[in-house]
Order: sequence, then structure tokens, then C-alpha cells
Amino acid sequence: MVKILVISLFLSVAVFLRSVGGYVEGYLFPVVTPGQIERIDFVDGISVRIWGNSARLRQCQFNRLEWRLGDRHAYSVVDLAFEESAKVRASGDFSFGPWRLHLTQKQLRERSYAWVYHRCHWLWLTRSRFYG
Repeated sequence: MVKILVISLFLSVAVFLRSVGGYVEGYLFPVVTPGQIERIDFVDGISVRIWGNSARLRQCQFNRLEWRLGDRHAYSVVDLAFEESAKVRASGDFSFGPWRLHLTQKQLRERSYAWVYHRCHWLWLTRSRFYG
């Protein structure tokens, strides 16, 4: 009976850590600093092209960048196209862009935010705040 209880407790802790570990790790030890948008160009009435700067704090494998419109509880994922060539970024400051976002400038500035996901180890994806 005790053995089953210990195994159940261990599995519960493992599932809990796997589900929140990436968020906690990204909050305490982010992979990147929040990006600063330096330039915005209008593409058409519903899209913008952006350039900016950030810094990579740790060497982890990039998984994805997820730009969102809305708030933390009700949001839509925004179409994002990397128009720059593929890059392997070293630690330290870096510039990015052009990136095309399916947002207006007002939506970008007032109602959007972005998370970047990296694989730092096998346990989970680490989520760091990138914008907003």
C-alpha cells in the first residue's frame, strides 16, 4: 500500500512539473530578453513588417515563436512569417527582422504579446517572454 502511494505521489509530481516546468524555468531563467521593436513598416491595411533587437542569455535550441493578439486568457495566435534568412544565434545581443505579422500597428503596440519556446533539455520546452 505504501509503495503504491509513493509511486502515485512521484508520478503526480512528475506530471505537475512537466506541465508547469517550462513556464517557471522561463520566468526564472529566460533564454532571451524581451525584444525591442526598432522599426515598423506597413505592408498593407492588416499587416506590418518589424525589425528589432533582443539578447540571447542561454544556448538552447529554438522551437518556435508564438505571437498572440488579445490578453492572457482570451487570445488568437497571429500569423508570423520570418522574412530574414535562417540564422543560428550565439549568446549575446542580436537583431531580428524583417518579420511580417498579420496585425495593424495599433494591435501590435496595444494588444499583442509574444512567447518564444526553446528546448534547453529533454524535460520540457522553456517559454520566455519575447514581447509585450
